[in-house]
Amino acid sequence: MEIGAQLCYFPKKEKRIMMKKSYKVLLAGLAAVSIIGLVACSQSKSTSESKDKKIDFILDWSPNTNHTGLYVAQEKGYFKEAGVDVDIKLPPEDSSSDLIINGKAPFGIYFQDSMAKKLDKGAEITAVAAIVEHNTSGIISKKSAGINGPKDLTGKKYGTWNDPVELGMLKTLVESQGGQFDEVEKVPNNDSNSITPIENGLFDAAWIYHGWDGIMAQTQGMDTNFFYMKDYVKEFDYYSPVIIANNDYLKQNPDEAKKVLQAIKKGYQYAMEHPEEAADILIKHAPELKNKRDFVLASQKYLSEQYASDKDKWGQFEASRWNAFYKWAKDKGIVDNDLSDKGFSNDYIK
Repeated sequence: MEIGAQLCYFPKKEKRIMMKKSYKVLLAGLAAVSIIGLVACSQSKSTSESKDKKIDFILDWSPNTNHTGLYVAQEKGYFKEAGVDVDIKLPPEDSSSDLIINGKAPFGIYFQDSMAKKLDKGAEITAVAAIVEHNTSGIISKKSAGINGPKDLTGKKYGTWNDPVELGMLKTLVESQGGQFDEVEKVPNNDSNSITPIENGLFDAAWIYHGWDGIMAQTQGMDTNFFYMKDYVKEFDYYSPVIIANNDYLKQNPDEAKKVLQAIKKGYQYAMEHPEEAADILIKHAPELKNKRDFVLASQKYLSEQYASDKDKWGQFEASRWNAFYKWAKDKGIVDNDLSDKGFSNDYIK
């Protein structure tokens, strides 16, 4: 569910469902340019080696309101004040997370649910900040489809990315309310965003992030129903999206990592308090959004209230919520290992 903000669409390889995007063609070209210039972050270098060292930060998709705090930090000089030089880059076509896992870049944006399989296989990454405090994803449909809750998906067409975690969550969601998961018709969702195929009748419902696709539907005047997944299954109130970092980088550059994260925190705090200015900063750095300012502003106003309920605690994880999702994944056989207390840290954001 990407096209923008709360959510960025995930590369096809990972079949993500976060903000789907209408900037697919644009991203392909921009990403190619971005990748050419991507400087590998050598984990053997100390922070004192060069004050001019670029610290690569890899987005998960084209710039959107999930990323606003990063651009605010850049625009307001927070990185410079912290003595770090952060280079915000577009992702490669396959997987932004692979660059972080393989040590090609120290930081990037990812999602807790997508981390499950990676951590289960021993990926050396850590979530170091939660961009949004609670999971704002859910199921959207045209009001005429009569889908008012999870059980109503029974007998309906659902647009899927055929991701094991996604389908496992959908099964739990539907069956938690007495619906029949086997009677939900799964239709491949290969569109650049989920709103267009729903409007065109390709399928009845899809998993989106309200902050982008949901706001998009509203601004287009589409009459929809929407419900948050976390309102029906408490384990689904996980963290999405998150900032991840390479573990070797964190071990070798703890002070630098904290400076980067503290500057980013200031960027998101500013966006919380000044959503309109923050939206304009995002548009300045992503001019392809210029003609969609009303939409971007609506999305930013929504997300500025979702980043954190307490701005001083922006980015912090609650172990109980983090662990609850991974316990669910283990109980459902989606991961093989116990991932309790693994893959996240508040050390760099407090």
